[in-house]
Parts: sequence; C-alpha cells; structure tokens
Amino acid sequence: MSVIDSAKSMARTDVCMIVEGTYPFVAGGVSSWVHDIVQGLPELTFDMVNIGSHPGSYGEPRFQLGPNVRSLSVLFCRENDSTQPLRGPARTALARRIRAIRRRPLDEVPSRTLRGIRRLHLDDTVDDELIADLGSGDLDIASFLYGRASFEVLLEINQRLAPSTSFLDLFWHFRAMHVPLLRLLAAPAPPAACYHAVSTGYAGLLGAVWSQASGRPFLVTEHGIYAREREMELARAEWIRDDGEDDGLAGWAPAPSALRQLWSRMFRKLSRIAYHQAARIVTLSEANRQKEIIDGAPADKIKIVPNGVRLAPVAATVGLGGSGAGSDQEPTAAVRPLRVGFVGRVVPIKDVVTFIKGCDLALRRTPLDVRIIGPDAEDPEYATRCRALVETLGRQDSVRFVGPQPPAQIYGDLDVVVLTSFSEGQPLVILEAYAAGIPVIATDVGACREMIEGRSGEDRQLGASGVVTRVAVPQDTAAALVRLAADAGLRRQLGEAGRQRVRAYYQRGDMLDSYRAIYEKEARS
Repeated sequence: MSVIDSAKSMARTDVCMIVEGTYPFVAGGVSSWVHDIVQGLPELTFDMVNIGSHPGSYGEPRFQLGPNVRSLSVLFCRENDSTQPLRGPARTALARRIRAIRRRPLDEVPSRTLRGIRRLHLDDTVDDELIADLGSGDLDIASFLYGRASFEVLLEINQRLAPSTSFLDLFWHFRAMHVPLLRLLAAPAPPAACYHAVSTGYAGLLGAVWSQASGRPFLVTEHGIYAREREMELARAEWIRDDGEDDGLAGWAPAPSALRQLWSRMFRKLSRIAYHQAARIVTLSEANRQKEIIDGAPADKIKIVPNGVRLAPVAATVGLGGSGAGSDQEPTAAVRPLRVGFVGRVVPIKDVVTFIKGCDLALRRTPLDVRIIGPDAEDPEYATRCRALVETLGRQDSVRFVGPQPPAQIYGDLDVVVLTSFSEGQPLVILEAYAAGIPVIATDVGACREMIEGRSGEDRQLGASGVVTRVAVPQDTAAALVRLAADAGLRRQLGEAGRQRVRAYYQRGDMLDSYRAIYEKEARS
C-alpha cells in the first residue's frame, strides 16, 4: 500500500471513499464524478482508497487532489506476477504441488476467513456472520494456497459446482479469485465517520468489512451495475480455458463455461454483501434501481440521485452542420460535414467497434467529420484493433483518434455525440453534451433511454433530446447519423430539449445537495 500525505492527522475523517481502478489515476465519467463530489463539498474531509490491478498499472494522477483530501491509499489486487493459466513445465510443477497437498493430513483448524470463502460459493445466503468471517484476518496467502483445509474447500467446490472441469484450471482460478480478496482484506481501514464505495465488487466488499468492524455506516453508489458488467467481460475473456487440453490428471475433463459461472457467481455475491451492509444504496436511474432490486438490493435502501452538470453557454455553431436540408433548411452551397464525436475511453465495454462501423455505413450516404475523443491506453490491444478497423475501412481521413480533451474544447466543436456502449450507468458525457445544446445518439443501456426520452410524464413533455439505438447494431447508429445530418432544425430542437432536461433534472448543485444531506445523516451520526 502506498500512501500520499500519510503524515496528516490520523483522526477520523468524515468520509473514506473507496474506488476501483478510477480516481485519481484514470480519466472517465466515474473519476470526474468523484472529483466533483470532493471539490463540491469542501466542508467535508475525505480519505481516498484506490484499488488497482498491480504495481505499475497507474501513471501520474489525472486529477489534482483538493485540500479536503487528507490521504490517498493505493491497494493492489496482485503483485507483478502473471495471471494467465500455466503452461508447460510450470503447469507440471503445479500438478506435483497439488498432489503433495492432497497427501497432507488435515491437521489444521479451518479459519473463519476460509469459512467465508466457502460460503461465497456454496451458500446462497448473505448475513452479518459472512461479512465478519471474511474480515476476520485469520488466513494468510501461503496458508490459503498450500493448506489442506483450503484444498478441501476447493475439492467441495469442484464436486458441487464444476465436477467436469480440469482440476488444475480450477485450482488456478480458485487462486486468482481469492488472493486479491486476501490482499485487500489485510489492509488497515482508515478511521472514518462513514465508508463510501463507488461500486460493489472489491470496493464494496472492503467497505462492508470496514463498516462492520468499525460500527460506522456504509454507503454504496453504483454508476454501472458492477456484477453485470463483469459478466459481460467474463463472457469474452480469453484467459478462461474452455478447451479440452490434457492437464495430466486423469479423470477430469473440462466443461465449457463452468469457470466463467464460478467467477460470475462470486461477483454477484460480492454485490449482495455490499447491498446487505449498506445503510444507503445510491443509484443514478430507475432502470438501475430495478436491476439492483433483482440482484438482491433491498428496495427501501435505494435512493436515486442523478448525476449533475453545470449548464454551459450555447455555442453559436451548435446544430448548424450537416450535408442536407430539413424542416429548418440551411444553405447548401458550402455545407460542411456533420461533426460527430465519440467521447469516452477506448475500451471494449464502450463498443467503439460498433461506433466505427456505424460511421462507415453513414459515410456512404453523407459526409461526416468523426472524432474519437478520449484515452486509449487502458486497453492498448483493443485500441489497436479499433485503429486497424478504421484503416481497413479506408476511413482515416474521416475518422480520427484525437485523444483526451477538456470538455470546453470537446463540445464547442461538435454537432452530435454518439455512445454505442454495451453498458452504462448515467453517462456524464450525455449530460455534458446536453449542457452545450448538443443532441445525443446512444444505445439502450443503463439510464440512456430515460435521459433521451424522459423518465417521468413531466420530463417526457420536454421532448426527445436524441436517438436511442440497439446495442451492437451499427445500422441503427448509421441511420440516426444520416437523419441528423440531413436536418439541422431537428438537431437544434433535440439539443434545446437536452438543455431544458439538464436545467430541470440534472443540475450539479442538486446532486451535491443530495450527497451533502446523505453524508450529514450518516457521517455525523
């Protein structure tokens, strides 16, 4: 664990905020939201705890910490060792190690932590005892990896949940699942009046354990639904073997998807642990609220607090681009291409591939000036794939990767913003576009539909502020782009509806007031 400003007073802070893989090192909507909360509530003190993948996975902070941030702690799920399944001699050595463990007599007293790990997989209930067991701190990593008691738990999981799975693969994944938990749970809790996790998963587990141990309240804010996003990633993960390679141990043949289901079950259980311990669960939209209830969150704990932004002056050029004329015609003599922006991280969950394909289809019918605006270092392999797709399609002159830019620079030079994500919470990008009077094309995920069409009768009376498309259907994105390129009047109408929607329902001040009240109730209790 590394600590910035660790010499500051160790007296109890107001809020210990726990994030996973975001603030202050990674740009994006969640990080911007965290920064807004901390900056907007200067009367409160914060300890920030960031959970990262491994040492070296972060560069310099992307955000400057304010004076009310007393400390920044960075915890890592693993050291700089490989997380890939073993091959060749290393795999053979692991098989020998497993055989040695199997011959070892069971002379250990199973730890409470190990009992909690067993319940993560084999017991569907979530209660205070499970959280206390996981947080007991009576199991070190070496005992977990090489102890006979943990091996017995693994055998039971093998027999009950994955009887046809390669035992070596199961052993490897059992290790990869739980070593991060043990590493994180060994970290000391900063003393705080309340603990606030900005997701479930690892952050939610840590907050739940620290809350129970200290007797202080615990809050959860979910932007995207963490467990469901992990399921989407797991479905495509290449590091999970589904093939039939020989593992050198007779009697076990792999079963497709069993390992993926094991991972998915664990992340869903971690979400339920966070929901159980939380005094308040904050979500961004009614769509997310319904998903959380289905996933086990008590309905009476959930409060909807939408994201909020400041309204910006409307740029004089907003809505005037495009290649055709619509109900409000523009001169056709020197019409420029429609300026289209994807704003976000270049990562698989944002489905930039569908965005590029949609723009390619639209470019066959209308001129576009397309910018992909955002960082591309988080998943270099995916970013390379996206750039290669642009080149394969021959669209280098029309589709450009411009990297991260400040919001004032982004939205003053766009006619439409497009999101093609597989999953979202309540994208700040949409609100930032609305604040500048820019319409949005977005997939029907998270809160996007209610942000575009309205979430209540009164809200819907403002009219649509963009176009909703299906997930992973580039033809939908292309049709929406062609339609908006041909009708500048429609773009102005949609953009103005977006500004009115922000003014009525998504003001930054309202969001800060809501969190101020939540913290006042919980942190001051």
